[in-house]
Amino acid sequence: MPLPKMPFRSLPNLITAARLALVPFVVGAILREAWGLAFLLFALAGLSDGIDGFLARRYGLTSRLGAILDPLADKALMLAVLVSLTLAGLVPAWFPAVLIARDALMVVGAGLARLAGRPLETPPLAIGKLNTAGQIAFLAWLLGSRALRIAAVEAEAVAMPALAGLSVASALAQGLAGWRRGGATGG
Repeated sequence: MPLPKMPFRSLPNLITAARLALVPFVVGAILREAWGLAFLLFALAGLSDGIDGFLARRYGLTSRLGAILDPLADKALMLAVLVSLTLAGLVPAWFPAVLIARDALMVVGAGLARLAGRPLETPPLAIGKLNTAGQIAFLAWLLGSRALRIAAVEAEAVAMPALAGLSVASALAQGLAGWRRGGATGG
């Protein structure tokens, strides 16, 4: 007797779930200051994000579960790494606070739009994609530079306010786009 089709059985969703499962291991490596392992696991998670997205689009394996699970896995990884790096003393507390506040505002905006009976999404904007790419690159840099024992404290001190500003600009642009469309925020 064949197994019933279930949305979680698709390969992209399994890869995404594996990425989500990597989060505690990345956090553990950061907290143990095992920078090489932390970087390797973070890079593996990033690679899995690209692979699951490619497979889903290329082979028509998109699903409602994947549409929820993929950004959840991405945000969980980024949030966990940011908080862990803060606990490890590599980034000041204000930095993840700004990035987390941006995401929280997006969620609140989507919730308010839903309560008002308006559309919940706007298309992702280029500035939002740039914001996400910048954050991922910065986190990879922090982990990789520690693994390779490269000191670039001055560059990191400049990058954090720049990324925080980009995050705020992204939130404003996404909110404005949502307002114009009569809806709330998307990715």
